[in-house]
Amino acid sequence: MLHVAILKPNYIREILAGRKTIESRLTKTRQPPHGRVAPGERLFLKASGGPFMAMAIAGEVLSWDNLSPTQYKQIEERYRVEIGGDDAYWEMKRDSRCATLIRLCQVEPIDVGPKYKIAYMKAWYVLDASLNPVRDRVLTEGAIRNRYASLPQAKGGQRQNQRAAVGRKITLELPGNERVETEFAQGRMLRWRGWGKLYDAADAKPGDLLRFVAVGPNAYRVSIHRTRA
Repeated sequence: MLHVAILKPNYIREILAGRKTIESRLTKTRQPPHGRVAPGERLFLKASGGPFMAMAIAGEVLSWDNLSPTQYKQIEERYRVEIGGDDAYWEMKRDSRCATLIRLCQVEPIDVGPKYKIAYMKAWYVLDASLNPVRDRVLTEGAIRNRYASLPQAKGGQRQNQRAAVGRKITLELPGNERVETEFAQGRMLRWRGWGKLYDAADAKPGDLLRFVAVGPNAYRVSIHRTRA
C-alpha cells in the first residue's frame, strides 16, 4: 500500500532535519493508519493546506488498542523526543485509546505526491501502490556499461501490453533543467541515447537508483540516487 500523511509544516521540517524520527497517530477510535500500515511501505508527507514536502519509508510500526493511562504515559516517556510535540499536544492527546507509531526511514524532500480524492478533515490516506509517482530502477553494471535505461512498471498496477507501449512519447526532465523528448522502444526501454552522459556525470555505480518521478501525463523528472555511503 501507499500512504499520504497530512502534517503541520513545522513537523515535516523537523522530520527533514532528522529531529523527528517517529510519526505518531494518537486517536480515540481506530482509524488509519491504525492497522493499515506495514514496514517497507512508502509514506508521502503533505503539509496541511499546502504542498507535498517529503517522503519516507515506514520502518518499525508499533500499535496499541484500548490504551490505559499508564500505557499512554509510558509511550510519552519513551518516545516523546523522537515524536516531538509540546506539552499542550501531549495533554490534548491524553484521552487517546489507540496509538500507532511509525519509525521514518530514508526520508527525502519531494514536491509531488500521488493523486487522490481529498476528504474534509481526513489526515491519513491509504492508497493503492499503483498511484505512487516515484519509480526506482536499480542500475546494473550492464545498464551503465551499455548506456541504456527502462522505465519501471508501476507497482500494483495492471501490466500494460508491451507492444502497445512502443512508440509512446515520454518527456524527461533531467538534472540541469535539461528537457528531452523520447519514446518507448521494445518493452519499457527508452530510445533516448544520452544515458551514458547522465551516468558519467553522476558517477553512477551498480546498485544506485535511477529515479523517475511523475510530474505530469507521460512526463518524468529523472535523477540518480546513490545507495553507497
